[in-house]
Amino acid sequence: MHPIAIVTGGSSNIGWACVRRLAAEHAVVIADLRPPVNPLPAGAKFVQIDVTDAAACQQLMADATGEFGLDILVHSAAITAPTRPIEQIPADEWRRLIDVNLTGAFLIAQAAIPALRLARGKVAMIASRAGRTGYAALNASPSGTKAHYAASKAALLSLVKSLAIELAPDGVRVNAIVPGSIEGNMIPQERWPELAARIPLGRLGTPDEIADAVRYLCSDDARYITGHAMDVNGGTWMN
Repeated sequence: MHPIAIVTGGSSNIGWACVRRLAAEHAVVIADLRPPVNPLPAGAKFVQIDVTDAAACQQLMADATGEFGLDILVHSAAITAPTRPIEQIPADEWRRLIDVNLTGAFLIAQAAIPALRLARGKVAMIASRAGRTGYAALNASPSGTKAHYAASKAALLSLVKSLAIELAPDGVRVNAIVPGSIEGNMIPQERWPELAARIPLGRLGTPDEIADAVRYLCSDDARYITGHAMDVNGGTWMN
């Protein structure tokens, strides 16, 4: 039997690329609100879930892992919102982004901890360059920074460190991938040329390149790496 991998937000974009990358060696569970539009890889299955629902996260882990534990958890589920100045962000929009992007990460990780301990598993959480800079899509402008999205991803990086510290004695490694501008439906395609011109490597990244980073951090090649945030951004943020 293949070890189990769960990918939240696995139906599209970076999550789907992670599903395809992990499916060769894992029984992959795609945990998302909507199923993928493409055929599932062999051995993969789809489970509908809202990551802000604590009971649903617990049930997902009980159903998907059972006595076998969880080898890999990739948390990619996230939402975004239009760029606007902080003074114009409605409170309910702020709460919604924090609820999905941060509380969802907390709930899915909390639910997964027993299964991760059982298998001495690995966690990869998808953050964002916005969490490093405080603004999204290379838009350092007083006209709007997308502060709620940036704040949610900055907090996610801190959560990764806390999880890494707490789970290290159990042999569980927890890391983050910090993408820059990546092709997909979170960035309107008409903006890609403008952004590419401002990226040192001259192009946007691809979801497959983020999946490659996930696969590395969840492999034995990275067995002494935990609590790390790997920047994959074409040179737009160097730490």
